[in-house]
Amino acid sequence: MKRKFVDFKVLTASLCCAVVMGVISFVFLKMLGLSSVFREFFPYCIWFLPLSGMLTAFVYKKYGGESSKGNNLIIQSASEGIKVPKRLAVLTFFFTLLTHFSGGSAGREGTAVQIGGTLTSNVADKFGFKKEDRKTIILSGLSSSFGSVFGTPLAGAFFGMEVCCIGQLSASAVIPCFLSSYLANAVTLLLGATHEVHNIASVPNFDFKLILIFVSASVFFGLLGKLFALAVKYLKLLYAKIFKNTVLSALAGSVVVTLLIILLNLNKYEGLSTWQQTTAFEGNANWYDMPVKFILTVLTLGAGFQGGEVTPLFDIGASFGGWYANLFGIEPSFLAAIGLICVFGSAANTPITTIMLGIELFGAEAAPYFVFASLISFIASGKSGIYSSQERKLIKSLFSAKADFSE
Repeated sequence: MKRKFVDFKVLTASLCCAVVMGVISFVFLKMLGLSSVFREFFPYCIWFLPLSGMLTAFVYKKYGGESSKGNNLIIQSASEGIKVPKRLAVLTFFFTLLTHFSGGSAGREGTAVQIGGTLTSNVADKFGFKKEDRKTIILSGLSSSFGSVFGTPLAGAFFGMEVCCIGQLSASAVIPCFLSSYLANAVTLLLGATHEVHNIASVPNFDFKLILIFVSASVFFGLLGKLFALAVKYLKLLYAKIFKNTVLSALAGSVVVTLLIILLNLNKYEGLSTWQQTTAFEGNANWYDMPVKFILTVLTLGAGFQGGEVTPLFDIGASFGGWYANLFGIEPSFLAAIGLICVFGSAANTPITTIMLGIELFGAEAAPYFVFASLISFIASGKSGIYSSQERKLIKSLFSAKADFSE
């Protein structure tokens, strides 16, 4: 018996969760903003970072259980049917705010996705949804969380369908993911949420020089995404090898971050650091903006702090793109935009989401560049990624690439 393309019960459950997710995203963004404002007003919050790291490690070790897997547990829940503990949403919400309050360099997407995944997986289990229906509801939760926390419902819709499996989109999840993402974003906006807006000043004239700069930059964006994923992974393994106690590991890692920020006066790189995107689009990115944010974010996440990777990846990509463009005398906002989407996309292994994100944020004029940059950076990043639980239905190769659109 063939499954329905749209199941009314599945759609109803997805949309109800989307409304809730829209409210949660608004509250989360509001609290995140307040944490950032307080930290900037009282810069000595950075001295509390080691204590925050120890508290995070202790609570997750004693009470977290499987919650420590974060986004990877949500992906496993969608793909393999693994149950997600309700406490995951509460823990990631609270400890992400603590990370930002005390000066860690992290994002917000990871928290939103974990909350959306926890909400939808538990709703699906509560009402007895099985297999593909359950998976569709969870995917819609990923879409609504990404779309509402960034204000990008189109990209959010594709993120939910794409993130769990590299090279495969689920046709049965298209309508629930799209409607959930747009509904959650509408709720968030209705409540008063605002998002950063950047524009490409002009698309450079197409010539041989631009091709060389564009292709080389796209490769570098992919390598940055790859290096970021590997750095976080191996730093966590290094800390685990040196320290058998996770609390001591978190203490050591957070002390490193704290000392770097205090001794080198890097306070402006704490938290989301979205000012880096503005600076890059205005053509004022410094060569050191990218490596400083890269290193602080890797050290923060590697030490076990909660928070997402995506906003820091936006910062890293935009800063490098803007600086690289200035190096060769082309419009900085052009490469800043491409860097913003491609470093994220290559690290997350979500090329279609990357393309849609570019079109949604910056318009369709540069769409051909978004497509090619996304594919080049995606291939350049190799097998690495920030989500280790992703299934692979696609081999990254210049000569062999096939996506799977399945029921």
